[in-house]
Amino acid sequence: MRLMAFALALATALPVLAHEGHAPDVRPGALPVVSGAIATDAPRRLTDGRVRVAKASQRLWGLRTRTARQEDAAPVVELAGRVVADPSAGGRIQAPFAGTVEAGPGGLPLPGQAVRGGQVLAWLRPSLPPLERSARVAEQADVGARLAVARQRAERLAQLEGSVARKDIEAARAEADGLARQWAALGSALEDRTPLRAPAAGLLASALASVGQRVEAGTELFQVIRPDRLMVEALAYDPSLADGLAAARGEAGGVALSLHFAGGGRSLREGAVPLLFRVEGRPPVAVGQPVKVLASRPGTGKAVVLPLAAVSGSGDNALVWVHEAPELFAPRRVRLRPLDAERVAVREGLAAGERVVVQGAHLLGNVR
Repeated sequence: MRLMAFALALATALPVLAHEGHAPDVRPGALPVVSGAIATDAPRRLTDGRVRVAKASQRLWGLRTRTARQEDAAPVVELAGRVVADPSAGGRIQAPFAGTVEAGPGGLPLPGQAVRGGQVLAWLRPSLPPLERSARVAEQADVGARLAVARQRAERLAQLEGSVARKDIEAARAEADGLARQWAALGSALEDRTPLRAPAAGLLASALASVGQRVEAGTELFQVIRPDRLMVEALAYDPSLADGLAAARGEAGGVALSLHFAGGGRSLREGAVPLLFRVEGRPPVAVGQPVKVLASRPGTGKAVVLPLAAVSGSGDNALVWVHEAPELFAPRRVRLRPLDAERVAVREGLAAGERVVVQGAHLLGNVR
């Protein structure tokens, strides 16, 4: 808007101050310098296509320049991913059998709570169908009766020590001990509860258990993660990317992530190859959060890299503006190669060390 107002004021003022073919006013009190000052300060295009812009206009337009330099010109691949937990740090706590959840020593933990490795998070009491429970009770009663007979036999043989072979006495005791362990195991299967322990120290990413909840075997109840050991899993539809990537960065909900390539799978999942990246530091992201991954291939050499805002036009008509003098800008046709959504690499037409307009370049193209 300020540019349009400036151009309108200039267009209306110039005809009044001096018309082509008229001599300037040289009467006493006239200011012939004013006309020359306005004509000099006005942005204008020269006959060779270059544009002269005064310093005041450069500040008004917000022009910014940067020295072109050789940078890593690796093309960037954009991948869709999500945050996952490092499988070697933390883990999932699942029900080993069907049962009923009971609170741990300090009650059921809440999501986000810090836990220690081996800490009891909850108890699981076995829950059996009536018929199976009846069968277990009957089996325990049978084992109990056989245990009583075995103990009596072991005691009688012990009293006859000296007249009975030693191996017979030890066999009777071993039989009684085995039946005792079997009876205890049946009793624990019916009544005892099993502790659900944290596999490692960390934070609870999820806590899905509640007191009195009946769960089936394999039901996930808790997940423990290390916030400083997160990873990003991205899906690539080009299997060659699994051979390695030079560098990567990510963006999740406005949070920038520094990523390091950890490895890629060799089997397709939903038509894509899963790639894993380690997350540096402890960013405020959650497991399962979507991530936009920008990864670059290795070994592509260096080139002059510019922001996309420095380019005017596209294809064969793409050009950049080179700052040749304090108030002089020259258009330069270039051949480009896109790197990502924000950068391009210059293949021809620009040398390192030249100053290029990186902000406000489109304004220079509008000067007539």
